[in-house]
Amino acid sequence: MHSRFIVRASALVLLALAVLAGACGPKESGVSFEPKPKWGASAAAKPLDDLKELPQDAGAYLDKSKADQLLLSAEAARMRSSVYLERLFGPWRASNPAYARKSATKSLAAYSRNPGYDDSGQMRLRPWSDRIAWNANMRYFGSQRRPAIAVANTNLRAIPTLDHRLGPPGRPGQGYPFDMLQVSALWIGTPVLVDHVSRDGAWALVETAIAPGWVRMQDLAFVDDAFIAQYTARPFATVIRENVPLSGGVSAGVGAVLPVEETDGVRLKIAVPAPGAGGRASTASVWLTQGEAALMPLAATPANIAVALNQMMGQAYGWGGLDGKRDCSATTRDALAPFGVWLPRNSAAQARTGTYIPLEGMSPQEKEQAILKNGVPFSTLIWMPGHILLYIGQYKGHPIVFHNVWGMRTIEPNGSEGRRVIGKAVITTLRVGEIYPEVGPERILLNRVRGMTLVAPTGGKEGLEPDGENPEESQQ
Repeated sequence: MHSRFIVRASALVLLALAVLAGACGPKESGVSFEPKPKWGASAAAKPLDDLKELPQDAGAYLDKSKADQLLLSAEAARMRSSVYLERLFGPWRASNPAYARKSATKSLAAYSRNPGYDDSGQMRLRPWSDRIAWNANMRYFGSQRRPAIAVANTNLRAIPTLDHRLGPPGRPGQGYPFDMLQVSALWIGTPVLVDHVSRDGAWALVETAIAPGWVRMQDLAFVDDAFIAQYTARPFATVIRENVPLSGGVSAGVGAVLPVEETDGVRLKIAVPAPGAGGRASTASVWLTQGEAALMPLAATPANIAVALNQMMGQAYGWGGLDGKRDCSATTRDALAPFGVWLPRNSAAQARTGTYIPLEGMSPQEKEQAILKNGVPFSTLIWMPGHILLYIGQYKGHPIVFHNVWGMRTIEPNGSEGRRVIGKAVITTLRVGEIYPEVGPERILLNRVRGMTLVAPTGGKEGLEPDGENPEESQQ
């Protein structure tokens, strides 16, 4: 299957460049363009008011002399894209049911012991979790081993329910949107392997390329060998604009990956998975225009990545993809997908994908200088436990990052911990919030930064790996 995934026709590669030209048209982020910042060699004399001073436009931080330079060679990009597709479709080729079973059983036990709180702030009672565990029917695990595909944008859940499991009300990072049952959002077209079906038939325990979890059966359709052979033999495209209508009332955004049936030299005819007879998958065809989709991999230049980032700019934060929104790692994952760069689901794993440069033990100023010296704008991840950011350039001597963040940690007047909420995808420094007394220099992100990762290293050397962490994103 490996060779089938490689984009084979030179005409299709040329089309990718044509699609890029369309993608560089009017942006939909709603951010007005401000004058490009003037770079300075030293830090500003006074702290920045990030969200007021910094242009919320990734293109404002481009080095014009390098904006169109490839961060990955054409050959490296094709190889990365092939690896991306191999991993994405991995669940169709092999299975690890023991991993799925262990994960599901552990989650059911954990939320049975601690059911948490509902949306109204009321503590959930044991019958709630007992009912879900009974429906999960894990005693009869292994009744299924069938490949399937997502025929809608859907959710990967820790246990088979759409109910939220929130933390104690009133505590920072514990209420909505921090639903601990939300593992990830899945785009339409995501391949899965169904290992088990709930007692009521409404939920499937599945393996995906990023994690196991429960998906609603109504969002899946089964595939057979013939479907797999036809579906995977085509070149693939990624959606490069938000809220692109597909078929059947479904839309997709940056990072969704779908096969290409044909091209007319300008547009791409996309095969969109759809439910068919008997619970089996079929496909519906839809033409996507320039700026809506591009052949994979799109040329990995700073200018092209800036276009992808601007599509997400200002979007609301969503823990684990809750309510169709993105958190920090989903943002970086989707932003780099069109360029064939595979990133895992959580921040710590993303930091291990590339050449890792540790920054621990440095002063805040030393960290900033190390990032400015060693970081490659638009292809360097900045990592701290529970959060991941994309380095995109500098402003007045400070590294500038793009990230989807919940908020800044604070100490309130009564001494309790709190949050100054941002709650969206933004461009900031790593000192964001320093001007606020309740944040101050003691609680800025820069103090928590442990390392940086070059996701498109040119030297071919691998750095050290960051420390492990809980696979869940920490509440910012």
